Amino acid sequence: MYREFSVEAMPPPQRIRTWQDAVSETIFPVEASYRQPESFNAVLRNWDLGTATLTWMRSDEIRYIRGTQHVQSDNEDNIIVSFSSASDIFFAQDGIELTCPKKQFFIEKGRTPSDFLQATPNEVWCLKIPLASVKRYIRSLDPFFGRLFDGDCGVGGLLFDMVRHVPLRFGSSEQASAEGVGNTFIELFVLALQSDDHAANSAQTSVQRAHLGRVERFVKQNIGNPSLSLDMIARACNISVRYLHTLFQGSGISVAQWIRDTRLEACRAQLAETHRKESISEIAYRWGFSDQAQFSRHFKARYGMTPREMRAAASRAKERAQMPS
Repeated sequence: MYREFSVEAMPPPQRIRTWQDAVSETIFPVEASYRQPESFNAVLRNWDLGTATLTWMRSDEIRYIRGTQHVQSDNEDNIIVSFSSASDIFFAQDGIELTCPKKQFFIEKGRTPSDFLQATPNEVWCLKIPLASVKRYIRSLDPFFGRLFDGDCGVGGLLFDMVRHVPLRFGSSEQASAEGVGNTFIELFVLALQSDDHAANSAQTSVQRAHLGRVERFVKQNIGNPSLSLDMIARACNISVRYLHTLFQGSGISVAQWIRDTRLEACRAQLAETHRKESISEIAYRWGFSDQAQFSRHFKARYGMTPREMRAAASRAKERAQMPS
């Protein structure tokens, strides 16, 4: 689904508040402010890419404050990847401040207050991704928050190039294609992070990172095996179970929980793909859940709805997107 919004035709007194509402609905709840609201101008374009959403915003000087009240009113746990196209962005979160120049990008936590300021007119691209979708590939994003990434070369540059080509190449694709594009963006974003040597977790030695990389690759290759266990992982990676637990210390999540969350997110992603014809139990079994009741219980605990409700919600969203405007 594609959406476009502009304040240009609105009376000046209504512009900043209406823009704030549009950004809050499209990305997440914020408070917007502008020093000269009577002359403020802005336009927004948004693409629904299945799991991910992409938003382009061109606006005059603007500041977005995301306070505790905004975080508490938002039930989703997403990250926002922001790319600056024309001028600097000043960003602060968790006591860390950074200045993002053009052709660079950074990651914003969705569940933490933040301060976003562009002091001059700018074009900003925002890629909104569920945190759980990224954790299918990267166990913890902590080393990557509060950092700048290069959007002008390397994998980060390729990601930014693809983002900017969406309006040119992706105007009227089917929803199934949109979901594929969204998944491609997520995988390319993950690769951009993994390719950034400076963001590697300094608390781990190179040996630990190598072991952890082997563990993550093995789990990803065997995630659909219901018999996947800590003993199996440790044997395959030539480490002890105790050392396996040590590798995950400090991430805020255990090995078993990471595996379960990875499986749940894979199931959620496929349940949201409305073109799929498999039953819920077939999808669950594909990703390592042999007990249907246990799968449904874990799924509802994580996403607040049953697998059947998730699939029905995805179907309703597709029907709304296909309705003539």
